[in-house]
Amino acid sequence: MKAITNMLAGVVALASAVLPQAMADRNSDYWAPENMAARQCTSVHLGYLPALPEHTAAYQELVVEKSAPGTYFAANNFGCGYIGVQELCEKTEDGTRYVRKAIFSIWDAKDSGDNPHAAPEEERAKLIQKGRLVVTRRFGGEGTGGNSMRVFDWKEGDVIRTLVIERPDGEDFRQIAGYIWDPETQQWELLSCWRIQALNRGLGGGCGFVEDFHRNVESKKHERRATFGPAWRWDGKKWHPATEFRFTKDGNPNMEINCRVNPKLGYFSLATGGDIKPEADFQPWDVKKLPVQPAAQEPGEDVMKLINAPKLEQKLD
Repeated sequence: MKAITNMLAGVVALASAVLPQAMADRNSDYWAPENMAARQCTSVHLGYLPALPEHTAAYQELVVEKSAPGTYFAANNFGCGYIGVQELCEKTEDGTRYVRKAIFSIWDAKDSGDNPHAAPEEERAKLIQKGRLVVTRRFGGEGTGGNSMRVFDWKEGDVIRTLVIERPDGEDFRQIAGYIWDPETQQWELLSCWRIQALNRGLGGGCGFVEDFHRNVESKKHERRATFGPAWRWDGKKWHPATEFRFTKDGNPNMEINCRVNPKLGYFSLATGGDIKPEADFQPWDVKKLPVQPAAQEPGEDVMKLINAPKLEQKLD
């Protein structure tokens, strides 16, 4: 499930779930529309337009309005990875606990299927650095690559700010780094930085999405909603705001979904699950501009300082 062309299928979140082997098989009956409809919410996406494939940095804001266990709110699913926040259910000796985290993942440059051990060593995403409290690993089941997560106690109504930066790393490689703004430390904090083959340059397309990865039948009964924006792309010379948005969904036939303007925040919100009703004036596959374009406020000096910084040197524990 790589790049903007594959985002319509949804992204399988990196969390424990039922039938992991079936989930990893893209042709499994697990992904049959009728089986998806029986157990999970429809994944919904909001594409950021106009497309600017060769952009080298991406800044997004995300506000979660309503969450439920087993939800991924992706601020940006771009050409070679994704960044956002999750609400997870974790099994412990004392029972189940719910924990909220930030996540940043990068795919290997070449598609080697879904087995994380099948990709040749020289083609794998290599960890360069990780931030404090961050845990990293290789992943499979949705393509293969490198994943990083940390506990990040976001709350409904918080403005979640994310930043992804591409830096050249020689002629044949590039670094992709993901950052999140930490309101406790009042600074950008690195999630992780990965070195991958530079089969192309630029971060590719971009979209936000809301996904139910709990998929236990009960989970589809719960509403999930988030507002996405502003979304900015840096082309090396100037910032470009997203001015149009494409609403899409995965192959799940459940239609408890909608996309509508959040009047308080001024951007489109995505919702799925529960008793959500579709919006008549914004149907899946439509592209719309915001009724009123919010005042343009480009990312500030703190962001530019990170963009203009040299590539990161390898620094592992």
